[in-house]
Amino acid sequence: MKQYFLPLVVITLILCVLIGGCTSQAPPVPPTSVPVTTTEQVPTPPQTPACSLVPGPTQNVPDYESVDVTVERNSITADPTISTVFNGGQGLGMVQLMNVTVIRSDCITENDTRKNPGMGETVTLMGTTTTDRVIVVMTMTSGDQYTIIDGLYPFHT
Repeated sequence: MKQYFLPLVVITLILCVLIGGCTSQAPPVPPTSVPVTTTEQVPTPPQTPACSLVPGPTQNVPDYESVDVTVERNSITADPTISTVFNGGQGLGMVQLMNVTVIRSDCITENDTRKNPGMGETVTLMGTTTTDRVIVVMTMTSGDQYTIIDGLYPFHT
């Protein structure tokens, strides 16, 4: 029996080595470098803002909804404000919103809205010491909107 025992142990050990070699991990593959092209972003120069100082059309308001609004410029150069005053009219009770937009000559736009404006109600926005565009849009309780003022208002000293 001793004669069979030693070759059996040797064969078992060889099989264990062969089986163990098949299950071992493969050697790590070195990473390959891939050439990467980068694009350099060139900063774009600041563009001058596009704004329109050209007045658009105004709309005729039906007589029963007509209102009166005036635009006044402050002539003090330290405070060149633009005041829009709601003066009432036949459509006094029909105005739901008065929206005033000032497009300044430096292309900055300011906007303010008054709900259900009353007589004498004023919207004051900052202007410039040059010519600015003022747009006044009325929204009536019926949902109709009317651009009643769209004009250029120069600064006067």
